[in-house]
Amino acid sequence: MDYTVAQIFCDFPLRLHPVSELIMNYFNEGRMTAAEFLRYFSLPNSDYIEIAACYINMITGANLPLG
Repeated sequence: MDYTVAQIFCDFPLRLHPVSELIMNYFNEGRMTAAEFLRYFSLPNSDYIEIAACYINMITGANLPLG
């Protein structure tokens, strides 16, 4: 799935924490695994845990619990 569509579907906030945005860019560029993304994306803001799981599910086709 397209990264932009996944961001809309997963209801990303208009502005991400800068560190989370950097982590997402690394993942999208292939510089980070899905497991690393899940671990680090939500570190600055725990509200992002569910968003990260949704994003990985949409991009990779995984079936991670969303809550």
